[in-house]
Amino acid sequence: MPGTERPQGILGKIYREWHVNNAIKNIILSLSERDVLYARIFYPSLQLSRMLKQPRACKIVIEYQTIEPFEYRLNGKYWYLLIDFLFGNAIRRYTDGIVGVTDEITQYEVARAGDPKKPHFTIGNGFAVKSVPVRQAPYYHGNYLHLLCVASVARWHGLDRLFRGLATHRMMPKVTLHIAGDGAELPHLEKLACDLGISDRMVFHGFTTGKALDALFDQCHIAVGSLGIHRIGLKEASILKAREYCARGIPFIYGIADPDFPADFPYILRLPADENPIDIEQLLAFAEEVCADPNHPEKMRCYAEEHLDWSVKMKKLKGFLETLAGGV
Repeated sequence: MPGTERPQGILGKIYREWHVNNAIKNIILSLSERDVLYARIFYPSLQLSRMLKQPRACKIVIEYQTIEPFEYRLNGKYWYLLIDFLFGNAIRRYTDGIVGVTDEITQYEVARAGDPKKPHFTIGNGFAVKSVPVRQAPYYHGNYLHLLCVASVARWHGLDRLFRGLATHRMMPKVTLHIAGDGAELPHLEKLACDLGISDRMVFHGFTTGKALDALFDQCHIAVGSLGIHRIGLKEASILKAREYCARGIPFIYGIADPDFPADFPYILRLPADENPIDIEQLLAFAEEVCADPNHPEKMRCYAEEHLDWSVKMKKLKGFLETLAGGV
């Protein structure tokens, strides 16, 4: 009710989850046997597991973006680890289908369901390609290289690896890293830049969107994808920002395998998934090669339209859901 003071902390989380679960219950009760409820992972709880165990008309499919316990452990969310341990398996067991954004994630979630025959499907994340413009690539003359990272920065982005690599590079070209975004990791990165003596090569723009973000893409030569996904125990990932980079037409560096990009994709520099500093000489050679082709933004955009757009992704997912629902 308006004006009612809601509980904070753990009690507040329980309060919110109780209301969310009630909303899910009402949705389930409103659906028929011809319907499929598709959702990203539900937060596990006793209330939810009991609800899913009850008979229902519709099918329920859960999409998983990560291996949750690994991420909880990295972020120190041990309370979430306990809740997932107690109730997480039940959610997988009592839902009708599992979708993962990589095969690694799908197989993990199916194993937790306890039924290798449970319907499952792997499909990488999509992106609304037309929602962003193709960048106007700046000319790379070999004197200055501008890098761009757009993210809500977390430890698994691995930017500290890039910082340590940049600290060893004192020659031309001058490399400047632009970070557009916020996130809990930013104070640590700002201190690290100061400690390494590279603050003059860092530009922290804060949360940036719209025309200002478009201008940054037009200014920068190479984008920075996730360089620390291995820190949450994953060997492959389907990162949304990588899809935006491709849609905008900016080559990028990446520290993880991605099922939507072939190993020989020429506009990604794949770097080792370890804790070593990024090899700046390797990065410079990559920039020189990809920037030599003035049409690389349009080529990347074309690939995004053909392979990454939601219109392409949903056709594949639609077939899986129709089969699950009995050919509706």
